[in-house]
Amino acid sequence: MEVSETLAHHILDHDFGVMFGTLHLPITTHTVTMFCISIVLLVLGLLMARQGKGVFSRLMHTLGEEYVAFMRDGIVVPGMGVEGKTFVSYFCTLFLFILVSNLVGLIPQMKTITSNIAITGGLALCSGALIVYCGIKFHGVWGFIKSFVPGGTPWWLVPLLFPLEVVSLLIRVCVLAIRLFANMISGHMVLLSLLLIVFIIGQLSKLAGVGTALPAMGLEIAMTLLELLVAFLQAYVFTLLTSIYAGLVIHSH
Repeated sequence: MEVSETLAHHILDHDFGVMFGTLHLPITTHTVTMFCISIVLLVLGLLMARQGKGVFSRLMHTLGEEYVAFMRDGIVVPGMGVEGKTFVSYFCTLFLFILVSNLVGLIPQMKTITSNIAITGGLALCSGALIVYCGIKFHGVWGFIKSFVPGGTPWWLVPLLFPLEVVSLLIRVCVLAIRLFANMISGHMVLLSLLLIVFIIGQLSKLAGVGTALPAMGLEIAMTLLELLVAFLQAYVFTLLTSIYAGLVIHSH
C-alpha cells in the first residue's frame, strides 16, 4: 500500500451516499462509525440503567452509578454549581461518546471520527447551544444579553465590550472543536509516520530498513500508549471546559 493510500484511510472521509433524484444523501465512513458508536452507547446505557438480579446486571448498574456520580461531583457541579445537576445526563453522554470515538480509532481498520473537524464542530455546536440555553434559562433573554457587559462599565465602552464578549464566547466554542480535532489527528499522524519510516527506509536499503524496524516499533508502542492517555484526557478536557463555560454564563456578574 502506498503512503498516500495509508494516510487517506485514516484521514479522508469517503462518501458512499445515495441519490434520490437530485437529492444527495451522504453516507460516509465517519457517519456510519458515529451511528454504530451511538448504538453501542445506547445499549451500554440501557444495561447500566437496568436493575437486574444477575451478577453482570448488578455490576453494570454499579458502574453506571459510579460513573454518573463522578461526572456530577467531579465535573458538572464544580464547573456549573448545583444548577448543573439538571444537565448531568448530557455530560455523561458527551464524555462517553468522545471517549469511545477516540478509542475506536486505535483499532486496526477503524476510523477516528474525532479527527474530522465536522464531527468535533458538531459536538462543539451542541455544547455552544447548551451554554446559550443555560444563559437564557437562568437569566432570561435580556439578562443573558446584558451579561456580555460587566456591571459598572461606562456607557461609552459598551459598543466595544459587547461585540468582544460575543466573539469571546464564539471563540470558546470554536476552540473546543479545534483542540479535540488537532490532538486526535496529530497523534495518528505521528503513529503513521513512525510506521512508514520503516517502509520508506526499507525501499532505500533492506538492511537499513531491518535496522530501523526495532526502534521504530518501540516508539510506536510508546506513542500508542500515549494515544490511550490522550483519548481519555481529551474527552475529559472537552467535557470539563463545556461545564466551565456554561458555569461562567450561569454565574455571570
